[in-house]
Amino acid sequence: MERVGAVIFDMDGLVLDTESICYEAYLRAARRFDFTFDERVHMYLAGRTEDAVISGLRRLYGPDKDVIAWRRFIVGQKAAVLRERGLRAGKRPGVVELLSFLTRRGIPHALASSSSARLVHDSLASERLVDAFPVKVTGDMVRRSKPDPEAFLRAAALLQVEPSRCLVLEDSAAGVRAAVAGGFIPVFVHDDMSQEGRVDGACKVLMELEDPRGVARLARFAPADLAGVIPIIEQLNA
Repeated sequence: MERVGAVIFDMDGLVLDTESICYEAYLRAARRFDFTFDERVHMYLAGRTEDAVISGLRRLYGPDKDVIAWRRFIVGQKAAVLRERGLRAGKRPGVVELLSFLTRRGIPHALASSSSARLVHDSLASERLVDAFPVKVTGDMVRRSKPDPEAFLRAAALLQVEPSRCLVLEDSAAGVRAAVAGGFIPVFVHDDMSQEGRVDGACKVLMELEDPRGVARLARFAPADLAGVIPIIEQLNA
């Protein structure tokens, strides 16, 4: 296996604890609009651009459902939950340790997120992490959403490192699949939402969804948190 030449991070649920905010917003929407929602649904939708989320909701629940109204409510509830938490998402475990390690070792790194440039900047700024990622690829810089690898390929090109030498750190099924499709080294860091609850609504999911164990099997590595990425890099670069 090739040595690690760069590391590409997702943002939501990986660098920042935004997925718990998103999950709570979806739970509130599921109760309001009476649709089924659980961790597998969340993992299916996570990591996608806004348009891709809308398309995903239609595939999940049917083209006759008013998913635009659902989505408006969800976005409003995300803002409400964030206010309830003092306007800070919080850093995910291990992110500071991993960024410090990469800086000490001189390993270049980038952020590749499906969120807009403004949202990425504001989210990182809330935790003073804007300057931690000198290279950023955002959802409005690409034409195709994850699981297409376009965002990761663009980040690798900006870093001037071949995909086969880039670790891609992801917490979503779409992100892991994008990393695999692009020829990267996929690392799945699962943000466990199974204890956050579920809603068994009248509007059921119309398709089979994989659980986190299936996503983990797609990845090359699956550490418990971001600090667990450090020994992986040390092993590959030994």
